[in-house]
Amino acid sequence: MKEARSASTPRPQLRGPGVLHSRYVRRAPQTAVQPSSTPATASTGLLGSGHVVVAFIALLFVCQLALLVEALAPVRVVFRILSFGTSLALLVLVKGPRLKHPAMPFLLASAGLTALNFFHPGTNTPLAAAAQLGIQLAVFAPLFWASRLRIDAKMFGRVVLLLFLFNVASASLGILQVSFPGRFQPALSAMVESQGEGYVRSLQFETASGARVFRPMGLTDVPGGASTGAFYSVLLGGALLLSRQGMSRKVLGAAGIGIGLICLYLGQVRVAAVTLIVCMAAMGLVLTVSGRWVRLVTLASVVGGFAVVAFGWAVAVGGDAVLSRWSTLTASDPTQVYQSNRGRFLDSTFDEVLPEFPLGAGLGRYGMANAYFGDNSDRASPPLWAEIQWTAWAYDGGWLGLVCYPLALLATLWWGFQVARRRDDSRGEFWLWGSLLFAYDLGALAQTFSYQFFMSQMGMEFWLLNAAFFSAYWNRNAAVHPHRR
Repeated sequence: MKEARSASTPRPQLRGPGVLHSRYVRRAPQTAVQPSSTPATASTGLLGSGHVVVAFIALLFVCQLALLVEALAPVRVVFRILSFGTSLALLVLVKGPRLKHPAMPFLLASAGLTALNFFHPGTNTPLAAAAQLGIQLAVFAPLFWASRLRIDAKMFGRVVLLLFLFNVASASLGILQVSFPGRFQPALSAMVESQGEGYVRSLQFETASGARVFRPMGLTDVPGGASTGAFYSVLLGGALLLSRQGMSRKVLGAAGIGIGLICLYLGQVRVAAVTLIVCMAAMGLVLTVSGRWVRLVTLASVVGGFAVVAFGWAVAVGGDAVLSRWSTLTASDPTQVYQSNRGRFLDSTFDEVLPEFPLGAGLGRYGMANAYFGDNSDRASPPLWAEIQWTAWAYDGGWLGLVCYPLALLATLWWGFQVARRRDDSRGEFWLWGSLLFAYDLGALAQTFSYQFFMSQMGMEFWLLNAAFFSAYWNRNAAVHPHRR
């Protein structure tokens, strides 16, 4: 005889004929405990929300702008390390589900190699070595703490918009600095001034009006620094142009592309232009693979049209100096142009640095750590110079250092490409953000051949943006039932 149904057990509700047209979805009991890797376990409050990313980006901007204020010159070191220290603090303070980004194992291996070099005989001082290790950890720390936050697609869109607006502001100011000589010019970096009058003069050019000006600095204190803002104005503007978030975003993206291209031409930084071409080609490749032909034509038309108009505008303002500078890219092979400039540093890394330091050169011997905390009185451990990121990796970990970190970048690139080529639009515009990240990451990889990208705030922005996207995509994917994944 069957047992009587308990009074506390709810009876199944009868449903009408419409149930035949409903999708059957099995749901777990409400009282089931979710595993620790689900979004439900994310911490609540400010330190558990995506607002932490927005606040951190605002801090990066404040630290960069503080370097332009002459009154704060005595405490410049504070603003240089504030963002790095905050990144390390958030690594401890932010709690939540530990999502496993594909790049994490390689980054941890790279950090381990750097830590081992702490005990290298060539290490400068314990303080400089600790600073060197701390900088490297702080740069990729956002991948670990930002991926724990509850970030959705809307919040990620805000992050992209915030980065876009700041870079457009820097590019716009760069245009004004050339158009109105002396009126919007910040103080020149003390490090640049220390290179001598001849070097400083080489960073200037004569405009069409006859005035002699520095290459546009934008919101930096380095001649040509506005080219970075110009580069990201075009790249991020391309994503806003292709977005479905309203006509205002499309117009804003198109305006950013135009402003960025004008500033890029005036900045005369050829490496930034070549990198931008590579990035836009990468975005076009993803659009082609995923079959989004209309968006591909839109992007090519807008960027191509603005490229022609912006060049005419830049020549009209900058004069023959702009025209002759950019003509060098077509007058000779671009690889020869790179080889005669930054390429020699790459050759030196493999021909001289690695044979001398196959396991690393010790810590605290180059860069900001050495400049602020190093003691170069020991002739047995003289300071070293790292112009490009590959040389820095060789100093920090030798041959293995040139393997681990690049593998982390390749893993990040591949994951972004996998998301970008998806045809399913039911998850919003993740394919668009994946296309942007793929191009953005490829650009960052290219810039490692030009300067120490992953020893700067730009490197932190790189891992922050990738972590925010990874968290947003994972949280959205976790909210979708398996039958729709």
